Amino acid sequence: MSDYLLVGVIVKTKGYKGEMIVIDIPKAIENIRENIKVKIGYSEQFTMEFNLKHFKRYQKNANLKLKEINSDTEARSLKEHGLFVKKEDINRKENVYIDHEIAGCKVYNFQTEEFLGEIVDILELPANDVWILKTDKSEIPLPVIDDVIKSVDITKKEIRIEVMEGLMDLGM
Repeated sequence: MSDYLLVGVIVKTKGYKGEMIVIDIPKAIENIRENIKVKIGYSEQFTMEFNLKHFKRYQKNANLKLKEINSDTEARSLKEHGLFVKKEDINRKENVYIDHEIAGCKVYNFQTEEFLGEIVDILELPANDVWILKTDKSEIPLPVIDDVIKSVDITKKEIRIEVMEGLMDLGM
């Protein structure tokens, strides 16, 4: 598994001094440390290394400035490239997860330890995220709220949930 995480995609320039706009930043990422090395490219295997001057988060977007990029022309050449950052250089929100960390997790009943299924999809909705649990019989939407999600262990890829009355009948 890689030490780098795709933080977002550069979509346009801002101003004439090489600043760029990054979109599609996961909710779990609060900010990124300054003065670190980052990678920019179409995929992690095909990247160039740069020095991060600043990364300023604004809702789902961010302003990005790299020390080596000093004009809008240089910045435009990085349009549609991904921004890859070492996981240790990312300031994360507590108890908020990135989609790929949750997808594939095994789900168990919090009280009985019964295996229920696996998370196969994540929906980001305005009120709260919904994780789709694939069971033997159907796909169940799990609201990501404290009453349902009791524990998440990313290292073990395990989630324990409170099976509320009627929850398992919500199959799609």
